[in-house]
Amino acid sequence: MALVNQAKREINAKLVFYGPGLSGKSTNLKHVHGKLRPEFRGAMKVMSVQEARMLFFDFTPPGDGNVLGYRVRFHVYTVSGEVVEPAAWKMVLKGVDGVVFVADASPGRAEANRESLDHLDAFLKGYGQSLSSVPLVFQYNKSDLPDAVAQQDLERILNPSRLPNFQASSQRGEGVLQTLLALVKTVLNELRTKGLEGVAGAEALQGLVEPPAGAAEAAVPVAAPGAGGGADSGEALSLELAGTARPLAGGKIEVPLTVSCGARRKTVLLTLSLTLGEE
Repeated sequence: MALVNQAKREINAKLVFYGPGLSGKSTNLKHVHGKLRPEFRGAMKVMSVQEARMLFFDFTPPGDGNVLGYRVRFHVYTVSGEVVEPAAWKMVLKGVDGVVFVADASPGRAEANRESLDHLDAFLKGYGQSLSSVPLVFQYNKSDLPDAVAQQDLERILNPSRLPNFQASSQRGEGVLQTLLALVKTVLNELRTKGLEGVAGAEALQGLVEPPAGAAEAAVPVAAPGAGGGADSGEALSLELAGTARPLAGGKIEVPLTVSCGARRKTVLLTLSLTLGEE
């Protein structure tokens, strides 16, 4: 659910790109991040979670993207990898406000798509939600393949309720932004229904997108942890737990983390201060 940060006067909404392994979730995020104007989005970050890679970034809509004086910030997540541990997805889906289900339109992937959708429903039910209660948009990725499964067949298998859906090619960037904007529109409608008046319409987010600048320009992908280069070359930071969190006095917790950037690694201790307040 969307969260209000009173100190920062922000409303935070969480969007997750979910789907079977190798369906193109990370490619989706990288394309979206590369197309959003830098002044409206944060850096793409990578974190190791249960031997998988979690990619995430945030963005704020321009113009009238405020709600009763509160700025709206969207946080976009996915987990990449051929096989992802359930614990990683459970963590990412906690508190989700909207989901893009990235189905793989490649032939022979029907079972993987259906199984992934069933797992998504189970994870959501663990938080008291379901596929019917959370804003959901289907993306049929790799539809540009010559032997791709027909859209109507994917609809029959995955989306009999005919929720918003798009054919896409995340490699080419086709249908990717349309998918995100459709989900944002649905989430904003949900926020309005729950009484958050004045939320900007999805059309306001069109101003986030960089205008076309020719075929030579392309979004720069996030470099994989451990690849060559450094911070100046755009290398992404990777964070992973380096041990067990240790409680300290005064309501504090000490968490050991390993920070990686290219070939450089450093272990640091992160101290968190916890306070309980009324919701």
